[in-house]
Amino acid sequence: MKRLIVLAFMVSACQAEPRSASYFQAHPDDARRVVDACRQGAHRGAECDHAKAGQAATQADKRMELFKKSFE
Repeated sequence: MKRLIVLAFMVSACQAEPRSASYFQAHPDDARRVVDACRQGAHRGAECDHAKAGQAATQADKRMELFKKSFE
């Protein structure tokens, strides 16, 4: 029983936590690589959604900056 608990802990520790959308917003190159890998089927899971959301947020920030500059 003790070995089973240790084994379960080791397996769960090996799985990386998916990076957040805010991470991908701050790291657009990583977001692009992950989105490309997701499109090719080489990457799956929540990180694909987070990378897409991070890219969308980055694009929205850029559009907002252009909008603000139009009033200067």
